[in-house]
Amino acid sequence: MKGGRESEAMKLEEIYALYVQDVYRYIFSLCRNKELTQDIVQETFYRAFLYLESYNDEKIKPWLFKVAYHTFIDLIRKEKKLAYVEDMETLNKKVSEAAEDTAMNRHRIKEWLALIEGLPLHKKNLILLRDYYQFSCEEIADMLGMSIPNVKVSLFRIRKELRAKMKGSEKDEV
Repeated sequence: MKGGRESEAMKLEEIYALYVQDVYRYIFSLCRNKELTQDIVQETFYRAFLYLESYNDEKIKPWLFKVAYHTFIDLIRKEKKLAYVEDMETLNKKVSEAAEDTAMNRHRIKEWLALIEGLPLHKKNLILLRDYYQFSCEEIADMLGMSIPNVKVSLFRIRKELRAKMKGSEKDEV
């Protein structure tokens, strides 16, 4: 059985190389604390290694994000508080070059990230998973243990709330 563990370790190394940056950005977007994010990412891949045997050939990225989210929630429950010390703009590093070329798009992205920062954790998580990380509603439903219609309705309401806030901030600027 030793050979099986070695192949799992190799598989985990490949998974780590492919997804560590995405998992880091995702967790950082939830807690905005470098040290805590690093701890959670490390724990996520440790748990992934432990549960790799029970992995049922579902899509690996949503499965890994699910493990990361549950690790985050476990640590938050344990710690009971977060220190927000970083700026949301660090998430903006992976935005496509086309968007970075235009000041208008950069401004809108910054504004969007600032707006989602004010959302409760469950809303922030939903909108980031769908609009920033491009997971399908089905994948999000599976990750968060929600029904697909509930995910869609929640996203609709969150987007409506964000649009209203964006329109309100445009009026304030004029």
